[in-house]
Amino acid sequence: MVKPLKTIRGTVEVLVKPVAGFVDGFNSLMRKIEEKTGEKKEIGIDDFVNILLKEMKDVEQGVLAFFTEMMFMQHLSEKMAQVENEVTLVQILGDKIKDFLVPDFIEVFLCGIDKKSFHLAYHYPSEKEFNPALVRDTGLECFKKGESILEQKAKIDSRTFSILAAPLRTTREKFGAVVVGKKGKSKISPKESALVISGAVVISFAISNIKLVNSIIKNQRLVTIGETIGGLSHDIKNILNNFENGIALVDMAVDNKDTEMLEEGRSILKRSYDRMKNLVLSMVDYSREREIEPVLVNINDVIKEILWTKKDEVKEKKIKLIEEYGKNMPKVYLDPARMERVVINLLDNAIDAVKEKVGIIKIGTKFLLDEGAIEIWVEDNGCGIPEENIERIFDIFYSTKGNRGTGFGLAIVQKVVKEHNGTIYVKSEVGKGTRFTIKIPVKNKEGEK
Repeated sequence: MVKPLKTIRGTVEVLVKPVAGFVDGFNSLMRKIEEKTGEKKEIGIDDFVNILLKEMKDVEQGVLAFFTEMMFMQHLSEKMAQVENEVTLVQILGDKIKDFLVPDFIEVFLCGIDKKSFHLAYHYPSEKEFNPALVRDTGLECFKKGESILEQKAKIDSRTFSILAAPLRTTREKFGAVVVGKKGKSKISPKESALVISGAVVISFAISNIKLVNSIIKNQRLVTIGETIGGLSHDIKNILNNFENGIALVDMAVDNKDTEMLEEGRSILKRSYDRMKNLVLSMVDYSREREIEPVLVNINDVIKEILWTKKDEVKEKKIKLIEEYGKNMPKVYLDPARMERVVINLLDNAIDAVKEKVGIIKIGTKFLLDEGAIEIWVEDNGCGIPEENIERIFDIFYSTKGNRGTGFGLAIVQKVVKEHNGTIYVKSEVGKGTRFTIKIPVKNKEGEK
């Protein structure tokens, strides 16, 4: 969780306060001992011990308060570790105050999102001995002033209570107030006041952190939505333009009875259809969380079927395709449809990366007996990927193809590989080419190695 510097500073100040008090008390004790022992008149051993015991009594109270407050903070911190909303935080605060102070009632109020409502978020005991609205006024006053309020003889329903109200606030924000009460002649001590106020401060900074993180997440989601819409609209526009060009060529070919032009138009339409299909399937693959559906397959057969669908595209660009299949490859449990997406995306990248007539693409498999895994690789002699971009290539919407890429392909590849408990590596050099290597563990039907 992100912790702003001011939040850290504020939390440190709360923790330093009892430590500083303890140190001051200890230093005071040492000074008094030095003063007593530094006097010229002789002091007997009994007198010295009495002096030491007397002075230590004052420090003892500070030491006890110090350790009590530290324990309270530790308990709060342990409970707060994985909290994601302010309601849970105030419940933790209320429960810890109940454990350490044993008060007769605790009420925690939170300010609403509209900054106008002031509602009860925590109440102890569960059986209400009096109307919570009677305590609400004290909590509201504390909230508005941003200061603690201590009333040792407050009247509620004709009964006397010792009441402490502590604000839930940071230096910039107000969130609510915690009100603690004890019946009759029981008074809230300075030590108890310090515990409640310190706990309120810690919880306040935690609430501030949660609100900050939620705000960041919300902004990031808005940015992501904007990037998604922008990226998809650009891709779809390009695909539609290609469709229009293909249709125009087909119309002209029909009018002129030109078979070559007709074939060119058909080729453009087919490529545009494939791009649209790939875009839609990539969107579905990336957005949908689902379990893979593994079946026992020979990975060599899967790749051969994919290459058959790509033969026209490879032939058109006059690319040399080299297939290197491993021998004695074991059958493995894979989701064929998902793994096809992986290989197709890697092949598409390779085809786009190489130049016509001189492009070479290698695709192969290998059984890694020692690792209990199969290996699939796709290698090209294309333009390569700059070293500074390697870490970003699997990010959604990041494309090395500029306007020609959707930014989905490699993100899908990584996602599917991880779904199969596999790993993917990339090695690339600008001007020389790129090699993607995938390792998938060989599993039995139950999904275990």
